[in-house]
Amino acid sequence: MSMTEPPPSRPRTSRRRRRLRLVALLLVVLAIVIAAVWIAASRTAVPGVSAKIHPLHYEESIARVAAQNDLDPYLVAAVARTESGWDPGAVSHAGAVGLMQLMPGTATWITGLESWQGSDDPDLTDPDESLELGAFYLAYLVKYFGGDIRLALAAYNAGQGAVGRWLKDGSPGDSLELADIPITETRDFVERVEYYRDLYARIHPDAFAAGSGAT
Repeated sequence: MSMTEPPPSRPRTSRRRRRLRLVALLLVVLAIVIAAVWIAASRTAVPGVSAKIHPLHYEESIARVAAQNDLDPYLVAAVARTESGWDPGAVSHAGAVGLMQLMPGTATWITGLESWQGSDDPDLTDPDESLELGAFYLAYLVKYFGGDIRLALAAYNAGQGAVGRWLKDGSPGDSLELADIPITETRDFVERVEYYRDLYARIHPDAFAAGSGAT
């Protein structure tokens, strides 16, 4: 009686290798996901990757208005990012409008100044006009507060009168620590602008190389 040999079975080592490759692939995918979440959460910056996750917009317009007002373009970009998330049509619950989130009343006050050289009736939803107004106002505040960027940012969010009261109420006369800002929204705004200014300068180092402001 003849005996039929059973078909050869796949070696266990092949199955083990496939499992190891699958585990390795899953680990790589997991690492990529964790890195993406980590970067998106603004905890670190990875060259190339961070630049895509945190892009700049309106670079030419920002460079122009920053140069006109002697401002750091990265500061202007950080304010736009923090205020509106780069949305030129954004409207806040308080009624602030546009890329730089200006109140219509503030825009009217700006256009009434003798030093204002822009449109007499700007469209706050127009990115260029919003950037012109916002940069002009920010530069005005920087000058008003003796070159102190943090005070200017706090005033951009809460108003220069409020910042003046905080200083008179016992905060340091020459500047404000973040902890000295009594309004949570304003404190968060200043902190985010300072963060994005540094982040953009690190991950987009040549974005405004042709003409950056001095402040």
